[in-house]
Amino acid sequence: MISLAEECNLAATVTRDCVGIWDLQTGRLISKLADSPLGAIVTHACMTHDGKYIVSTESGNVLIWNRITEQVLFKEEQQHVRQLMLVENSSKFIAVSRPKNPAGVENMKTTATLFMRTIPDGKRIFTLEYLVRSHTGTPFRNVVMTSDNSFLIAPASDKGNRDCVIIYNANTGALISKIPIKLPGFKDILCITPMPNKPHWVGIIGSDKGTILDINKKKFIRTIPKWSGNISKDGKYTLYAPSRGGLELLELKKGTTVKTYIPKVAEGVFTVISMFNRTDEYVLYYHSGRKTIRVFRSLDCEIIANYRVQAELSAIDSTYDGKSIVLGMVDGCVSVLAITDPKKEEMKNYVANLPSRDENWKKKAEKQRVTIKFKAAARIARVTHDLNAIIRNTNITETIEELDENIE
Repeated sequence: MISLAEECNLAATVTRDCVGIWDLQTGRLISKLADSPLGAIVTHACMTHDGKYIVSTESGNVLIWNRITEQVLFKEEQQHVRQLMLVENSSKFIAVSRPKNPAGVENMKTTATLFMRTIPDGKRIFTLEYLVRSHTGTPFRNVVMTSDNSFLIAPASDKGNRDCVIIYNANTGALISKIPIKLPGFKDILCITPMPNKPHWVGIIGSDKGTILDINKKKFIRTIPKWSGNISKDGKYTLYAPSRGGLELLELKKGTTVKTYIPKVAEGVFTVISMFNRTDEYVLYYHSGRKTIRVFRSLDCEIIANYRVQAELSAIDSTYDGKSIVLGMVDGCVSVLAITDPKKEEMKNYVANLPSRDENWKKKAEKQRVTIKFKAAARIARVTHDLNAIIRNTNITETIEELDENIE
């Protein structure tokens, strides 16, 4: 799992026993965060857009860290967290829990609990519960927020053990409506995708197709075959990448193929990851059999990179400026790759200014660290001086009051 900061070149990664904070420009591991020095089990971590705070789940607790001081600002017990998500420009976060199945039980109906808290004080805004189906080996179906931050959409289960969608108010947690999924040929909900161009529309994604749902009118708009859930920023296109091979660009109005990046070639059944980068300029395609990441230009379908990873990929994300991709491997390695498109002149300057291309970057980084440490020491000295002055003035005032009482 990788979480990137929007306003600075930092990333948070999750390992079994800690949260790693990385500088993406220099590739340096800045710090390791773990509340328990021994036996910590970390499952989720998210970094705020400004890079100041880290929200993590560790050994049955939800924690909020100050990244700079590496101190825990908030800690509260919450067992079996399945989803951690920052919302509303990283000012709040959602933590969803679902208990484990008892030993020997593969499929059961249980209750998921959602907590909405603020950052950085961890104040609880609301809590809500809803019914879900828990099947051993099946991933948890995440709650999503509409693109206008008004509603929470939860994939749930009704009393008859059939899939439904529950809509909650994102500010108060109040129940708005419950919409059953009654579509011919539609089996289970795999995930829900909010539509970026229309806040009151969401995509209900199944195994072989997706359906657009209007949550205001409680009406299904249309069904798109081969829609797997990813979507462009303008809400018009999606990618179709079957595990057997091939990569196509589909438009969501009619579900037709617009462009073909990789022809349908029988390569066997492998794990495939396809996604747009943050700016929709490029399409990323990972193939576990080849162990390669191919990067295509969205406009003309031209392949501009074919990078072989040294280990199996566990996480992939794009930086917010769209110039790089960040990879997490199962061996614990984090790699940052710049997308050097030959048709973009600014990428030449971007690559030339990277610390790895500067022979003196280590000296400059060390000088910058010394400056930061000096400024931090100066602030601590100033705070200590002001605190001593306040204590001294308080003691003088108390002494004068005592003298006045003795004189009287």
